[in-house]
Amino acid sequence: MTDLSEKTEDVTQLQDEANHIEDEIHRIQNKLANEGFISRVPAAMIEKEQKKLADLEVQKKKLKAQLAEITEH
Repeated sequence: MTDLSEKTEDVTQLQDEANHIEDEIHRIQNKLANEGFISRVPAAMIEKEQKKLADLEVQKKKLKAQLAEITEH
């Protein structure tokens, strides 16, 4: 029974983390889609946000793989 409890806890924690990353991805996507933001900030800031978005996408992919692995077993 402990294994099931630990598995459920792991899944819940990973889902929470995935939701947080999803929220952050949406926030950055909205920022980058905002013409006012794009027109008033330096190119370096836009590049920084794009890199952050790419990093979050990689993290999201890894979390989804971990979730799939846990739920398969």
